[in-house]
Amino acid sequence: MKRAMRKIFTYMPDRLVMQIDNLRTYGRFLNLNNPKFYGEKIQWIKACGNLERFTSLVDKYLVRDFVKEKIGEEYLPRIISIYDDVNEINYKVLPDKFVLKMNDGSDKNIVCKDKAQLDTEETNKTLRKLFNEDYYKYTKEPQYKNIKKKIICEEYLEDKNGELIEYGLHCFSGKAQLIEIHTGRYKDYREDYYEPSWIRLALGGKAKNSLKNFEKPAFLDSLIKLSEKLASGFEYIRVDFNAVDEKLYFSELTFTPSNGTDKFKPIEEDLRLAKLIDLKKYNK
Repeated sequence: MKRAMRKIFTYMPDRLVMQIDNLRTYGRFLNLNNPKFYGEKIQWIKACGNLERFTSLVDKYLVRDFVKEKIGEEYLPRIISIYDDVNEINYKVLPDKFVLKMNDGSDKNIVCKDKAQLDTEETNKTLRKLFNEDYYKYTKEPQYKNIKKKIICEEYLEDKNGELIEYGLHCFSGKAQLIEIHTGRYKDYREDYYEPSWIRLALGGKAKNSLKNFEKPAFLDSLIKLSEKLASGFEYIRVDFNAVDEKLYFSELTFTPSNGTDKFKPIEEDLRLAKLIDLKKYNK
């Protein structure tokens, strides 16, 4: 179903797709003249926010230069190799564990925990499909329109428990106001939300909340400071980091989280977060 929708959206006008996405998400037509809901404002940003200027910041390869300049190279995962074509990949020289990812879009990763068990033909088949997809054409997120595609091979990351916890910091006018925690990305995926002061919020999205309270991480202050450095100068952006025990690794910058199709629950919280996005600043 998801793949069929992508194919259909590819051939539809941008704003019609935005209308459909908003209708599916909020059960109401998109109001670009006076957007009120969080997802509506994301759709407005896509339509009117001149996001093409941020292409290099959503390119998972080129953004590394920005991160290196702003906070330092030590927060970047190690790159093993870069490929311009699937046929360039030589699996024999790769380590036993690694991650292959496209530099454009979201959820375009192949995680290899044991090279001996990897079906390289099937992996290449998947990578060719990802390589041939035009992410912008079906999501209508302009920042992904002109990315020159590459395949990145990065070091495999996990903590002592064999997990990788992801932290997404929603920053408004350069200030972190909401932290979302992603766990179980490839098995039992959950999302949880905290204030920067580490108060758990009764907030939800598409994914279920976990059943546990997370201890305040020792690196919380550093996580917030690093995210705000990267968010400086942008009206709204989500800055993502991965945590391996006590070490932080930059993941990505997201200007239109979940493509505006993941409303916050309860709806009062969705409206509250939407008010933090000042759309007037996009025209300055």
